[in-house]
Amino acid sequence: MPRTKRRRRRGGSLSAYFRGVYEERPDWLDSKSNELVLERFKQDHGGKEGNARVRANLANIKSTLRKLEREGGNSRTGHGLTAAAPSRAGGKSLEALEVHIDDALTMAKNLGRDELESVIQHLRHARNEVVWKMG
Repeated sequence: MPRTKRRRRRGGSLSAYFRGVYEERPDWLDSKSNELVLERFKQDHGGKEGNARVRANLANIKSTLRKLEREGGNSRTGHGLTAAAPSRAGGKSLEALEVHIDDALTMAKNLGRDELESVIQHLRHARNEVVWKMG
């Protein structure tokens, strides 16, 4: 069955509306209450009250924008499209992990480089990633 074209909404989506409101008033993201935003919605939409659909959409957008603010960017770029920044967490634990991986790498080399080549490659990759995360 062929796909049909989607119709565009005349006034834009609810999500786009709430994103615009929070773009204008980013301080409202910090508020626990949504009453200010719902009052703004009511003013912009001719006195129309916010029903459950509107409130749910508002809550979802607010949650998404708060998450993006915490992460410091767009969540879409975090899915393997860009490299993640190195983390400083667990310095001593990561050092211990590096030592154990080195030991395993040495043992794999001693058991036989030819037979365990793919294991050696994986261990090298793991060690390099741990070192990179240490900074």
